[in-house]
Amino acid sequence: MWFARFSVRNPLLVNLAMVTIMLLGAYAFIVIPREASPDINFNWAFVTVVYPGAAPEEVEQLVTVPLEDAIEGVDKISMVTSTSDESLSFISVKFEQNLSEDDFDKRFLDLRQAVDTVRLPDEAEDADVRELNTQDWWPVISVVVSGELSERELKRITEEIDDLVRLDTDVSQVTIAGKRDREIWVEVNPDRVEGVGLTVPQVARAIATRNLNVPGGAVAAGRTEYLLRTVGQFDEADQVGRVIVRSGAVGDAVRVSDVATVTDTFEKAEILSRLDGEPSVTLNVAKKAGSSTLSVVKSVRAVVDDYKKEKLPGGARIALVNDQSIFINDIMRRLQTSAMFGIVLVLASLWVFLGWRAALVVVIGMPVTFATTFIFMRFTDRSLDGNALFGLVLVLGMVVDHAIVMVENCVRHLDMGKEKARAVVDGIGEVFQPVVASTATTIAAFLPLMLMPGIMGAYLRIIPLVVTLALVASNIEAFLILPAHAVEWARPTGAGSRHEHRWFRAIRLRYVRTLAWVVRRRYWAVSAFLLLAVSSAGLVPLVGVDMFSGDEMSFFYVRVWMPQGTKLSTTDDFLKRVENIALDLPAAELEAVMATAGMIAEDDGTITGTHLGQIVVDVVERKDRGRDIDDILADLRLRCQLLAGYERIEFTKIEEGPPTGKAVEVKVKGDRLDTLEALVAELEGELATMPGVYDIGNNFSPGKEEIRVSVDEDRARMHGLDVLQVAGMVRACVDGTVATTFRDGDEDVDVVVKLRGADGASVSQLESLTVGGSNGAPVPLREVASLHVERGYSAIRRFEGERAITLSANVDEAITGAVEVNTELKERFRELSHRYPGYALDYRGEFAEFQEAFSGLARLFVLGVFIIFLLLTAQFKSLIQPFIILFTVPFAFFGAVVGLIVIQAPFSLMTLYGIVALAGIVVNDSIVLIDFINRRRRGGADRWRAVIKAGSLRLRPVMLTTITTVAGLMPMALGVGGTSQTWKPLANTIVWGLSMATFLTLFIVPALYVISDDVAWMQKRRARKAEAAGLAVPAEMQPAD
Repeated sequence: MWFARFSVRNPLLVNLAMVTIMLLGAYAFIVIPREASPDINFNWAFVTVVYPGAAPEEVEQLVTVPLEDAIEGVDKISMVTSTSDESLSFISVKFEQNLSEDDFDKRFLDLRQAVDTVRLPDEAEDADVRELNTQDWWPVISVVVSGELSERELKRITEEIDDLVRLDTDVSQVTIAGKRDREIWVEVNPDRVEGVGLTVPQVARAIATRNLNVPGGAVAAGRTEYLLRTVGQFDEADQVGRVIVRSGAVGDAVRVSDVATVTDTFEKAEILSRLDGEPSVTLNVAKKAGSSTLSVVKSVRAVVDDYKKEKLPGGARIALVNDQSIFINDIMRRLQTSAMFGIVLVLASLWVFLGWRAALVVVIGMPVTFATTFIFMRFTDRSLDGNALFGLVLVLGMVVDHAIVMVENCVRHLDMGKEKARAVVDGIGEVFQPVVASTATTIAAFLPLMLMPGIMGAYLRIIPLVVTLALVASNIEAFLILPAHAVEWARPTGAGSRHEHRWFRAIRLRYVRTLAWVVRRRYWAVSAFLLLAVSSAGLVPLVGVDMFSGDEMSFFYVRVWMPQGTKLSTTDDFLKRVENIALDLPAAELEAVMATAGMIAEDDGTITGTHLGQIVVDVVERKDRGRDIDDILADLRLRCQLLAGYERIEFTKIEEGPPTGKAVEVKVKGDRLDTLEALVAELEGELATMPGVYDIGNNFSPGKEEIRVSVDEDRARMHGLDVLQVAGMVRACVDGTVATTFRDGDEDVDVVVKLRGADGASVSQLESLTVGGSNGAPVPLREVASLHVERGYSAIRRFEGERAITLSANVDEAITGAVEVNTELKERFRELSHRYPGYALDYRGEFAEFQEAFSGLARLFVLGVFIIFLLLTAQFKSLIQPFIILFTVPFAFFGAVVGLIVIQAPFSLMTLYGIVALAGIVVNDSIVLIDFINRRRRGGADRWRAVIKAGSLRLRPVMLTTITTVAGLMPMALGVGGTSQTWKPLANTIVWGLSMATFLTLFIVPALYVISDDVAWMQKRRARKAEAAGLAVPAEMQPAD
């Protein structure tokens, strides 16, 4: 082999190249950003339109439906959902997950253009179209400012920290929750304003026309030109009260202060926030794509530390919560610990089997391989996240497999008495083809996994990429660098040598005897093992199903729904009771408790309402507390059952990985909301009868009672008014209108004019509201409109162009699984469907993601096996021998099932992922074994001697390659350094599957080889008999050897 000869003849150049690669790799490793999860392009876009004062039905008909109709013409869209809320239309557009970044950008531009073609109501704001990425999905850290301070002081501290944090160029945005903007409220007294014959719109107009700063041109005076400007702009809040609303005789003018109370305050509270029971404001810090979470968090922490030392006033407190760097460091610590223990086990295995010299030749390739992988990741802007690091741990034992086969064969040639250089070149040349073939088959199993569909496919895509890169790099190292080291350090230690360990010589002898016994009874042996593999299907029901098992993060949510129409203050009072229960957790477990009344954060966005509230409980790291999140949640759930007055409470733990939804998440679709509501109620009742199902609920609730103003157009026209004018005046009186804005220092301050007490008025009081006629005279509202009370909808949700309600629930995996519950729900709906014609269920959430991922993995498994078959056919020039090699795959599945039963782990997406990957790993030893048998046959040996001799020669590399792969994964499989619910099942799947398949490789593959030879011999015998009888078979139809 030319490359082996080149390496042997140029050791200095080879070593310089190796050192250069390792130095560049070390640099790349240092500068690669660390993340918990990969940056994912969700291929998701949001369209938001604000339509002030519009009811949900109006928003749906005038905004949402026209936008959905326009969006329908955009290509490559997989799902459209929408929410028509009071004053807001929110549309979520999910594009196909397999779109490339460039293709998504084009489709996103098409979406913008489609939205721009829609004519929206004049009162609606322009549509805001944005895409979702990983940074938007979760902030890297939150800074919470709290304390018994005035709201103005909290606001000042928060804004100062905000300005400092934004100086970091890696920070993409900082959103502030709980901060209210300053406003000047002009609350008009209804009796006073009516007494002087004025209206609220007239007061607002007077304030607006007073707050002006108008240029008046230029005036020349002599040789000097002056700019002329009329100055009337407000400089301070007190000037608002002195504005003249109506002029009269001297001393008769009506000023704003005569008919209204002017207050320097803040905008109306829509959410109320607290940290550990104290009022708070939160800054959520997001990073730019490609930047490092660890560096951004470090920068934020430095800003906060400096501010605490230099500026923080007494009584104020700053807490850092939702710190993603803690989770990242924990993942890195666990995976790096597993990697270090794995490396030690691999080194020990190599030393025991090969001796320290040969082990050193093999091991030197590991840092070269990983350095090459780091270099590629750095220059392709990849981050070193948990998935990428797991890929490196996964391939840890595999990257030395080829080196083991090559070094062991070089040593065997040294045992023949060959000169070192010749032994190395011949030894590597002899195994070149099977080594390349085994690498190709492993890549053939892993690389198609990059095509795995869905959000989970995007999330896991880095793993097959890293594995493929590492395997290619290990092959390059083995062919170009290893030969030079083998010449320098290798010594004879192989079979038949006096250096071979006695214990291994005994193992080899026992194996040869057993192999001979199995081959003689090959039909019984193969039948027995085949029956064993088939029986593994019967073991599958003993293994539960848990679709996604991610590592829990160190915080969880408690979400609260109060009855619709509940005041914000009432919701907050109830939230305080839940908050106190959370604060009563053991101090050793608790970090912080953040309560927010007025909103709830969910996977598909944030929903707001005075009846909503949520609590985020931040706990200490898992290694520092005695209980896991599930135990803490069970405790809280039990204690909150004693509370009363709420509609629904939901407890949610957060796991690593992309959002996949709940275990049960069903879109119930149809035309009429009342019918949908009835159907959902029945389905909730069905779910309640299923064991292990909890947190049953839906996203539909009847809206607040509405006082509807029906304008009599004829009577309104008599006063010179139309419907729009009346609606605007009513809104100005009740909700307030921004009359003007002035600048005070570095902030813009709105002046809001509204009728005092109107937001809490009864129907009769509202009927007495005065609106201005065309001549400015006050007109009672009852003169131009009638008022009546109706209950509307808080929000109208749509899915794929139809109205929909989302039914959701969680399941206790110890009792049942999401697959079982969703399947049972399908059956029960089938029994109900005849009463609800035209209504349908669309299954989403975790169940849908699992179905998509499972079907994708099944297709990729078939594709991978087919590619492996093609590669093996090209390698062996045979159709039979590839089937012999692939026979090990079902036995790997059997071993994986047995392993899951032993460790009491369920089937999950990650275990299925591991089974697909096994197809490419377990065939490697069979490839080398079959290749050696063929070589012996071509050398003139009979089939018995060829099979036994090949088995004897390949026993050590087969055992060693399996042991190193298993050793690399064993720390993770056992949870050394910390258990990972994400990676432990996958590691165990490969460990158990590979171990079982290797055992069968050593015995069943030789037996199958002989059986195939029996079949070929019988076919040739029949052909000879046919030829003797004058019925010769054409040569081209005879079976190949």
